[in-house]
Amino acid sequence: MLNDLVKISIIGHPATGKTTILKLLLENIEKKDRLYIPTQGFDLKTVKFDQFSLRVWDFGGQTSYLTYLDDYLAGSDLVLVVTDSSPRNVLNSRRFIEFTSNIVEKDCPIIAIANKQDLCKEYGRMEAKRVEDILKVKTYGLTAIESSERKKLIDIIKKELNQVFIRRSLKESMNILKEDLNYMIE
Repeated sequence: MLNDLVKISIIGHPATGKTTILKLLLENIEKKDRLYIPTQGFDLKTVKFDQFSLRVWDFGGQTSYLTYLDDYLAGSDLVLVVTDSSPRNVLNSRRFIEFTSNIVEKDCPIIAIANKQDLCKEYGRMEAKRVEDILKVKTYGLTAIESSERKKLIDIIKKELNQVFIRRSLKESMNILKEDLNYMIE
């Protein structure tokens, strides 16, 4: 039986909406939740939906926390790199993707969330497709302060986790097959 407990890590620069995405995943966002309070270190929550039990790690984006990221990212099944969709933040988010790809398993998806899609284009907001072209990872546009985006976020995570479970199943099947072959050879 496959383990349905998965580890999701949310990383990115400060004030990009990482904690708001976690709150959206947990429940609907309300106006009172819009006060920005930087995450100190990390926040850890468990979220359950369908067959999934998610351990979601929300990491503070301040530079001083980056030295600890490698220890905490290890074992992730899915990594969300959150950017606020501004050109500067998107360009700076590339280092999070490069850093993360050197830590997590090769089959761990690293995806970007182009948050704050509600911002006006005149202020520099980039469409999700443009963010994806720059970051070179699958990217989804989102406005995490909107409760109506909760279903979209859950669907994104379900889609990615289904791929994780398929890969786990294939790995498990291959390991069983290898053991059987080794037994037959002996």
